[in-house]
Amino acid sequence: MEMPFVRQSSKDNTFLFLGNKASILVSGEDTKGRYSTILMEERRGFEPPPHIHMKEDETFYVLEGEVIYNIADSVIQASPGTYVYAPRGISHTFKLNTETAKVLVSVYPSGFEHFVKELSVPVPQELPPVPIGPPSPQEIQNLISIALKYGIEITTV
Repeated sequence: MEMPFVRQSSKDNTFLFLGNKASILVSGEDTKGRYSTILMEERRGFEPPPHIHMKEDETFYVLEGEVIYNIADSVIQASPGTYVYAPRGISHTFKLNTETAKVLVSVYPSGFEHFVKELSVPVPQELPPVPIGPPSPQEIQNLISIALKYGIEITTV
């Protein structure tokens, strides 16, 4: 029997994931692998390249800020209170329309949280500045190879 639980962002579950804060609120261990939920504190300039999740569906619920989601041929202007669904197997990405945004991200089934952890470091006292110019070839190759391990295909870099 599953037990109820309460979780919030804390030092123990919050990481710096590709320049953004990611708080893993619900992991697959909590849900017997059915889903995971991550609170993302996104910053403009640290958005992902277009990519495809081969193993999971992904949802985004915008809490703060404005985000433009590009999912297949759809362009979705999302403000607080907007829920966006990105099914597996379809290319998607997003850009912030504001300097920051808070988004609740859920994936079905779980597993994406392991990808987040593998590419994360502890949150530093001061967040890194927005990068100037594109990532290095080594950074790109590292992202592509770790993403593939989790069934995520980077479609354009």
